[in-house]
Order: sequence, then structure tokens, then C-alpha cells
Amino acid sequence: MFGWLAKKGEDTRVYMCIKEVKWDFENSLPVKRGMILALAQFYRNQVLGQIGVPEDIFDNPLQYRRSDLMGFYNILEDARNQSRLELDVNKKNMKNFGMELPNFAIDHANNTNRALEVWMCTLGAGISPDKRDDVREIWEMIYSARKTLPESLKQLRDIEKQTGEMTSQITDMFNGMNDQEWIDACDYLPSYFVKSFSVDNL
Repeated sequence: MFGWLAKKGEDTRVYMCIKEVKWDFENSLPVKRGMILALAQFYRNQVLGQIGVPEDIFDNPLQYRRSDLMGFYNILEDARNQSRLELDVNKKNMKNFGMELPNFAIDHANNTNRALEVWMCTLGAGISPDKRDDVREIWEMIYSARKTLPESLKQLRDIEKQTGEMTSQITDMFNGMNDQEWIDACDYLPSYFVKSFSVDNL
């Protein structure tokens, strides 16, 4: 019985994440989806391996055991939750000094968390296969935003500059890739979804 309840709780977490991400992308401008695509691919290229999440698990999550997928899902969820907590702490600290955290910093933190959730949803296609069509639609929406990448990357570089000015420090938030390498990284699409994509999106 307890195993069934635990599985139901896991399914609920995955369902809610997929539902929220899909709704957000359906109501977002292409340039925002392009920024989230870029952030998601930056994480895949530069960060996820360092926190113990193997890149190949995203390529075809249905080939992995549910228990393995949930283990990696939990790692990503913990990272997202920690980021949310840090955002709340930063807001409160700024308020204590009679200031407000700039909107660009709040928006960037939320977009960064959404980028993590893209990979959580991708794992969710293997955890809850009945939601794989929703995950495919999520990928279609951000993958089709690749045409906005030059503008999306410009905005991300501007955020990097503004963050440096705000903190009075040299900030290298997106080290490791120049813009062309970043754009090339955004060509990645989990192979599980490739065959179900329309020609216009590839």
C-alpha cells in the first residue's frame, strides 16, 4: 500500500510540473521560449553532468527504469527548489535594506528554473508515459523558438552585464560557450521525440 501511495505522489509531482510548463509555454512569447531553450541547453552542456545527471538519460527516457528516472528527477527538483529558496531569500534581504530585487533578476531566476523543469519534464515522459504527448508538445514549443536565438542570447548576455553592474563584480554567468557554440547546442533534441515532430519544426 505504501509503495502505491509513494508512486501516486511521484506521479502527481510529475503531472503538475508538465502541466505548469506546458501552460507557461503556450502563453509565452517566442523570445522567452528561446531564452529558456538556450538556458536548458546551457545546463545540459555545462552543468547537469557536474551534479550527477547523465546526459544520455534525456535522449530516450523510456529506456530507463522508473526508479532511476525518479532518482535523477529528484536531483533536478532539489536544484530547482533550492534556487526558488535562494530567490526568496534575496528578495527579503533586499527588502530589509529598503530596496527591491530588479525585475530582470527575478525574471531570469524564474526562466532558469523553467529551464531545469524542461529536463524534469523530459524525464517525466519516462516516469509517466501517458504524459509523453504533453512533453513532446513542450519540446515542439521551445524547439520552434530557435529562430529567436540571436535575440534571446543578446538578452541573456545583457542580463549577465546587468548582474555584474548590480553586484559590482565581474560576472561570467555563461562561461564555456560563445554564442555560435550556444546556438549549435540548441540544435539538440531528445531522439525519442524526433520522429513525432513535424517537418516545419526540424
